[in-house]
Amino acid sequence: MKVVHITPTYFDNASIIGGGERYPTELAFWMSKFVDTTLVSFSSERKSYSYCQLKYEIYKVQHLIHGNKVNPLCFRYLASILGADIIHIHHIYTLVSDLGCLTASLLGKRVFITDYGGGSGLVLNQKLPIFKGYRKAIAYSRFGLNFIPTELQEKSVLIKGGIDTDKFCPDPNLKKEQKILYVGRILPHKGINYLIEAFRLLNHSNYKLTIVGRVYSEQFYQDIRQLAEGLNVEFIHDADDQRLLHEYRTAMVTVLPSVHTTCYGDYTPVPELMGFTLLESQACGTPVICTDAGAMHEFVDNDCTGFVVKQNSGEAIAVALDKLINLSPSEYIQYQTNCRQWIQSLNWLTVVRRHLDIYTGESKPL
Repeated sequence: MKVVHITPTYFDNASIIGGGERYPTELAFWMSKFVDTTLVSFSSERKSYSYCQLKYEIYKVQHLIHGNKVNPLCFRYLASILGADIIHIHHIYTLVSDLGCLTASLLGKRVFITDYGGGSGLVLNQKLPIFKGYRKAIAYSRFGLNFIPTELQEKSVLIKGGIDTDKFCPDPNLKKEQKILYVGRILPHKGINYLIEAFRLLNHSNYKLTIVGRVYSEQFYQDIRQLAEGLNVEFIHDADDQRLLHEYRTAMVTVLPSVHTTCYGDYTPVPELMGFTLLESQACGTPVICTDAGAMHEFVDNDCTGFVVKQNSGEAIAVALDKLINLSPSEYIQYQTNCRQWIQSLNWLTVVRRHLDIYTGESKPL
């Protein structure tokens, strides 16, 4: 079986939509351990290379439709479909996706789709019955299922998760520090301002708040730095994988405080379709706190691996933080154990096997 994953953007240091790029890249990487797999994406220059078993075909973008980085104009990538058995397209509302589905369907290929929000601009599926070409729409959260178009709802399936439990795991040689952790991009919809407010309300001078992530909004970054003045808050913008693992393993709790409506009044319909941070932290045995925004509540066992609190509330986060850091040693160890158990069914090997079962189980023509 030869599988080709097509995504309009791919995960690297220049990523613009985070998990929407990371998920297809990770899925393709883990799938390449089982079957012949190629990841097709786009950049400013043509590249063709392999990493471990995964083959990368990166095509030069001729034009961004309406300037949208998630909607590149390119035709050469269609050649990658010819030798494939399975085409898995990532993102619904892009011209790349529509052309890929149309071409693959005409060639009799089995085509699947996963969406992450975004795209739009010039697409074909609003004029042509493109969606009939997809065998299944695969979502990785129940929240995400709600954003799948009506025409695809009846052939939608849910496969939750995606975490490397070998890489993200506890280190018994490291001790927990009096540290609260945030990991993610620095953007308004991430709600970091509410976490800083919570840290101020917590009023534990012996604790440190560590914020790990690249700056994607300079205005928001300056605003939260001002909000953090006088508090023991550390910003880290250049963490590599080892540093990130160290932060997860030594933190008492990781907080993902994302919101639908930002502090500037802007509304984001899809702030989190999953929240990789939550999975990574729990895999490392570190409890988590998240808000009820997006799909995050689906990936936390409330009051067992952490807490789900209402969004846009520093007070709600502070209450949950107070509960966690005041657990007895035995209670905290139980939370750690719960985290590792909870995450096992969400590992990449399980996720890939379920995808392959769906691919091969849809052998009859529509």
